[in-house]
Amino acid sequence: MKLTALEPEEQDLLDETFEQFRRAAQYAADYGWWGNPADIIDSNSKLHDATYEDVRDQTNLTANHVQAARSLAAEALDSCTELYFEEGQSISKPTFRGSVVVYDGRTVTFNDDHCTLSTTDGRVSAEYVFPEDTTDTPFETYWTNPEWERNSATLHKRDGTHYLHVNFQKEPETDVSAVENGTVLGVDFNVDGYLAVTSTGAFLGNADYLNHKRDEYERKRGNLQETGTRPAHLTIQSMGDRFGNWSEDYLHPRCARYRSRSSTV
Repeated sequence: MKLTALEPEEQDLLDETFEQFRRAAQYAADYGWWGNPADIIDSNSKLHDATYEDVRDQTNLTANHVQAARSLAAEALDSCTELYFEEGQSISKPTFRGSVVVYDGRTVTFNDDHCTLSTTDGRVSAEYVFPEDTTDTPFETYWTNPEWERNSATLHKRDGTHYLHVNFQKEPETDVSAVENGTVLGVDFNVDGYLAVTSTGAFLGNADYLNHKRDEYERKRGNLQETGTRPAHLTIQSMGDRFGNWSEDYLHPRCARYRSRSSTV
Protein backbone atom coordinates (compact mmCIF):
# COMPACT_ATOMS: atom_id res chain seq x y z
CA MET A 1 0.00 0.00 0.00
CA LYS A 2 1.35 3.39 -1.01
CA LEU A 3 1.60 6.11 1.63
CA THR A 4 1.29 9.85 1.10
CA ALA A 5 0.79 13.21 2.91
CA LEU A 6 4.19 13.06 4.60
CA GLU A 7 5.75 16.40 5.47
CA PRO A 8 9.45 16.91 4.55
CA GLU A 9 10.53 16.69 8.20
CA GLU A 10 8.51 13.47 8.59
CA GLN A 11 10.25 11.99 5.57
CA ASP A 12 13.58 12.92 7.13
CA LEU A 13 12.60 11.14 10.33
CA LEU A 14 11.64 8.02 8.39
CA ASP A 15 14.92 8.14 6.46
CA GLU A 16 16.82 8.25 9.76
CA THR A 17 14.72 5.38 11.08
CA PHE A 18 15.52 3.34 7.95
CA GLU A 19 19.23 3.96 8.48
CA GLN A 20 19.27 3.17 12.19
CA PHE A 21 17.17 0.04 11.65
CA ARG A 22 19.68 -1.05 9.00
CA ARG A 23 22.56 -0.45 11.39
CA ALA A 24 20.81 -2.44 14.12
CA ALA A 25 20.20 -5.41 11.85
CA GLN A 26 23.76 -5.26 10.51
CA TYR A 27 25.21 -5.11 14.01
CA ALA A 28 23.39 -8.32 14.95
CA ALA A 29 24.37 -9.99 11.67
CA ASP A 30 28.02 -9.00 12.11
CA TYR A 31 28.03 -10.50 15.60
CA GLY A 32 26.43 -13.75 14.47
CA TRP A 33 28.61 -14.24 11.39
CA TRP A 34 31.71 -16.44 11.48
CA GLY A 35 33.96 -17.70 8.70
CA ASN A 36 33.12 -21.28 9.66
CA PRO A 37 29.41 -21.87 8.84
CA ALA A 38 29.14 -24.24 11.79
CA ASP A 39 29.93 -21.34 14.11
CA ILE A 40 27.28 -18.93 12.80
CA ILE A 41 25.00 -17.72 15.59
CA ASP A 42 21.43 -17.58 14.28
CA SER A 43 19.61 -18.01 17.59
CA ASN A 44 17.29 -15.12 18.37
CA SER A 45 17.87 -15.43 22.09
CA LYS A 46 21.67 -15.51 21.82
CA LEU A 47 21.75 -12.55 19.44
CA HIS A 48 19.44 -10.66 21.79
CA ASP A 49 21.65 -11.25 24.82
CA ALA A 50 24.77 -10.25 22.91
CA THR A 51 23.57 -7.20 20.97
CA TYR A 52 20.44 -5.67 22.51
CA GLU A 53 22.07 -3.29 25.01
CA ASP A 54 24.74 -2.15 22.54
CA VAL A 55 22.18 -1.35 19.86
CA ARG A 56 19.95 0.53 22.32
CA ASP A 57 22.97 2.62 23.33
CA GLN A 58 24.07 3.30 19.75
CA THR A 59 20.67 4.18 18.23
CA ASN A 60 17.48 6.06 19.00
CA LEU A 61 15.29 3.12 18.03
CA THR A 62 12.45 1.92 20.23
CA ALA A 63 12.95 -1.38 22.04
CA ASN A 64 10.50 -3.04 19.66
CA HIS A 65 12.41 -1.84 16.61
CA VAL A 66 15.68 -3.10 18.09
CA GLN A 67 14.11 -6.52 18.59
CA ALA A 68 12.61 -6.51 15.10
CA ALA A 69 16.00 -5.67 13.56
CA ARG A 70 17.64 -8.47 15.52
CA SER A 71 14.97 -10.94 14.39
CA LEU A 72 15.53 -9.88 10.78
CA ALA A 73 19.26 -10.57 11.19
CA ALA A 74 18.56 -13.95 12.82
CA GLU A 75 16.34 -14.97 9.89
CA ALA A 76 19.03 -13.95 7.39
CA LEU A 77 21.72 -15.88 9.27
CA ASP A 78 19.47 -18.93 9.53
CA SER A 79 18.93 -18.79 5.77
CA CYS A 80 22.71 -18.82 5.32
CA THR A 81 23.17 -21.96 7.44
CA GLU A 82 20.25 -23.60 5.66
CA LEU A 83 21.75 -22.90 2.24
CA TYR A 84 25.13 -24.21 3.33
CA PHE A 85 24.16 -27.34 5.26
CA GLU A 86 21.10 -28.39 3.27
CA GLU A 87 21.86 -27.28 -0.27
CA GLY A 88 25.65 -27.14 -0.24
CA GLN A 89 25.73 -23.59 -1.56
CA SER A 90 28.41 -21.02 -0.83
CA ILE A 91 27.29 -18.24 1.48
CA SER A 92 28.33 -14.73 2.44
CA LYS A 93 27.53 -12.49 5.38
CA PRO A 94 24.08 -10.85 5.14
CA THR A 95 24.23 -7.18 4.20
CA PHE A 96 21.26 -4.93 4.88
CA ARG A 97 20.17 -1.85 2.97
CA GLY A 98 18.41 1.11 4.54
CA SER A 99 15.10 0.52 2.78
CA VAL A 100 13.04 -1.54 5.22
CA VAL A 101 11.65 -1.18 8.75
CA VAL A 102 9.59 -3.86 10.48
CA TYR A 103 6.65 -2.65 12.59
CA ASP A 104 4.63 -4.56 15.17
CA GLY A 105 1.41 -3.76 17.01
CA ARG A 106 3.16 -1.27 19.28
CA THR A 107 5.10 0.66 16.66
CA VAL A 108 2.33 1.11 14.07
CA THR A 109 -1.24 2.28 14.62
CA PHE A 110 -3.80 1.57 11.91
CA ASN A 111 -6.71 3.92 11.28
CA ASP A 112 -9.33 3.87 8.54
CA ASP A 113 -7.56 6.33 6.24
CA HIS A 114 -4.09 6.74 7.75
CA CYS A 115 -1.51 5.15 10.02
CA THR A 116 1.01 6.42 12.55
CA LEU A 117 4.55 5.05 12.54
CA SER A 118 7.20 5.13 15.26
CA THR A 119 10.47 6.77 14.28
CA THR A 120 13.73 7.64 16.01
CA ASP A 121 11.96 10.74 17.37
CA GLY A 122 8.27 10.25 18.01
CA ARG A 123 5.63 9.26 15.47
CA VAL A 124 4.69 10.41 11.99
CA SER A 125 1.30 10.18 10.29
CA ALA A 126 0.81 9.01 6.70
CA GLU A 127 -2.32 8.60 4.60
CA TYR A 128 -3.15 5.45 2.62
CA VAL A 129 -3.48 5.50 -1.15
CA PHE A 130 -6.18 2.97 -2.04
CA PRO A 131 -6.62 1.55 -5.55
CA GLU A 132 -9.51 3.04 -7.50
CA ASP A 133 -11.03 -0.38 -8.02
CA THR A 134 -10.67 -2.84 -5.12
CA THR A 135 -12.69 -5.63 -6.76
CA ASP A 136 -10.98 -9.01 -6.38
CA THR A 137 -8.01 -7.44 -4.62
CA PRO A 138 -6.53 -8.06 -1.15
CA PHE A 139 -8.22 -4.82 -0.06
CA GLU A 140 -11.63 -6.31 -0.73
CA THR A 141 -10.70 -9.60 0.92
CA TYR A 142 -8.98 -8.31 4.03
CA TRP A 143 -9.03 -4.53 4.55
CA THR A 144 -12.77 -4.04 4.92
CA ASN A 145 -13.45 -7.49 6.37
CA PRO A 146 -14.00 -7.27 10.16
CA GLU A 147 -12.91 -10.91 10.55
CA TRP A 148 -9.33 -9.91 9.72
CA GLU A 149 -7.26 -7.80 12.11
CA ARG A 150 -4.30 -5.63 11.07
CA ASN A 151 -1.51 -6.59 13.45
CA SER A 152 1.89 -5.65 11.94
CA ALA A 153 3.54 -4.23 8.84
CA THR A 154 6.78 -3.70 6.95
CA LEU A 155 7.66 -0.25 5.63
CA HIS A 156 9.62 0.01 2.38
CA LYS A 157 10.96 2.95 0.41
CA ARG A 158 11.39 2.73 -3.35
CA ASP A 159 12.21 5.60 -5.70
CA GLY A 160 11.38 8.12 -3.00
CA THR A 161 7.94 6.63 -2.30
CA HIS A 162 6.92 4.83 0.90
CA TYR A 163 4.98 1.56 0.80
CA LEU A 164 3.43 -0.27 3.75
CA HIS A 165 2.96 -4.03 3.54
CA VAL A 166 0.28 -4.83 6.12
CA ASN A 167 -0.07 -8.21 7.83
CA PHE A 168 -3.52 -9.46 8.84
CA GLN A 169 -4.50 -12.01 11.45
CA LYS A 170 -7.71 -13.98 11.78
CA GLU A 171 -8.81 -15.92 14.83
CA PRO A 172 -9.93 -19.51 14.12
CA GLU A 173 -13.65 -20.15 14.01
CA THR A 174 -13.84 -21.90 17.37
CA ASP A 175 -16.53 -21.47 20.02
CA VAL A 176 -14.34 -21.37 23.13
CA SER A 177 -17.44 -20.88 25.29
CA ALA A 178 -18.26 -24.54 24.68
CA VAL A 179 -14.85 -25.62 25.95
CA GLU A 180 -14.15 -26.23 29.62
CA ASN A 181 -12.75 -23.07 31.26
CA GLY A 182 -12.81 -21.40 27.84
CA THR A 183 -9.55 -23.12 26.91
CA VAL A 184 -9.02 -25.02 23.68
CA LEU A 185 -7.43 -28.38 24.39
CA GLY A 186 -6.07 -31.22 22.29
CA VAL A 187 -2.88 -31.57 20.28
CA ASP A 188 -1.95 -34.54 18.10
CA PHE A 189 1.69 -34.82 17.12
CA ASN A 190 3.24 -35.66 13.73
CA VAL A 191 -0.02 -35.91 11.81
CA ASP A 192 0.29 -36.40 8.05
CA GLY A 193 3.75 -34.87 7.91
CA TYR A 194 3.05 -32.06 10.37
CA LEU A 195 4.64 -31.71 13.78
CA ALA A 196 1.23 -31.29 15.38
CA VAL A 197 -2.40 -30.42 14.74
CA THR A 198 -4.50 -28.64 17.35
CA SER A 199 -8.17 -29.12 18.14
CA THR A 200 -8.78 -25.78 16.41
CA GLY A 201 -7.59 -27.26 13.13
CA ALA A 202 -4.25 -25.46 13.08
CA PHE A 203 -1.37 -27.44 11.55
CA LEU A 204 2.02 -26.70 13.09
CA GLY A 205 5.39 -27.06 11.39
CA ASN A 206 6.66 -29.60 8.91
CA ALA A 207 7.91 -32.88 10.37
CA ASP A 208 9.67 -33.87 7.16
CA TYR A 209 11.58 -30.58 7.13
CA LEU A 210 12.56 -30.96 10.80
CA ASN A 211 13.74 -34.54 10.24
CA HIS A 212 15.63 -33.47 7.14
CA LYS A 213 17.34 -30.73 9.11
CA ARG A 214 18.30 -33.22 11.84
CA ASP A 215 19.65 -35.68 9.26
CA GLU A 216 21.73 -32.92 7.65
CA TYR A 217 23.34 -32.06 10.99
CA GLU A 218 24.04 -35.73 11.73
CA ARG A 219 25.49 -36.25 8.25
CA LYS A 220 27.74 -33.23 8.67
CA ARG A 221 28.88 -34.44 12.09
CA GLY A 222 29.49 -37.96 10.76
CA ASN A 223 31.59 -36.69 7.85
CA LEU A 224 33.69 -34.61 10.23
CA GLN A 225 34.20 -37.58 12.53
CA GLU A 226 35.36 -39.71 9.61
CA THR A 227 37.87 -37.03 8.67
CA GLY A 228 39.53 -37.44 12.05
CA THR A 229 41.66 -34.31 11.81
CA ARG A 230 42.09 -31.80 14.62
CA PRO A 231 40.31 -29.02 12.64
CA ALA A 232 37.40 -31.42 12.06
CA HIS A 233 37.29 -32.23 15.78
CA LEU A 234 37.25 -28.53 16.66
CA THR A 235 34.44 -27.96 14.17
CA ILE A 236 32.39 -30.74 15.79
CA GLN A 237 32.89 -29.09 19.17
CA SER A 238 31.88 -25.70 17.82
CA MET A 239 28.68 -27.16 16.36
CA GLY A 240 27.65 -28.12 19.89
CA ASP A 241 23.91 -27.92 20.29
CA ARG A 242 23.33 -26.05 17.03
CA PHE A 243 20.47 -28.34 16.02
CA GLY A 244 18.87 -28.01 19.45
CA ASN A 245 19.06 -24.22 19.26
CA TRP A 246 17.71 -24.22 15.71
CA SER A 247 14.84 -26.54 16.70
CA GLU A 248 13.86 -24.26 19.57
CA ASP A 249 13.85 -21.18 17.33
CA TYR A 250 11.95 -23.08 14.61
CA LEU A 251 9.28 -24.56 16.88
CA HIS A 252 8.64 -21.75 19.36
CA PRO A 253 7.14 -19.11 17.03
CA ARG A 254 5.04 -21.71 15.23
CA CYS A 255 3.55 -22.96 18.47
CA ALA A 256 3.06 -19.41 19.73
CA ARG A 257 1.10 -18.52 16.60
CA TYR A 258 -1.04 -21.68 16.46
CA ARG A 259 -4.22 -19.75 17.11
CA SER A 260 -3.91 -17.40 14.17
CA ARG A 261 -3.64 -17.30 10.39
CA SER A 262 -1.97 -14.44 8.53
CA SER A 263 -2.13 -12.64 5.22
CA THR A 264 -0.46 -9.54 3.80
CA VAL A 265 -1.64 -6.51 1.79
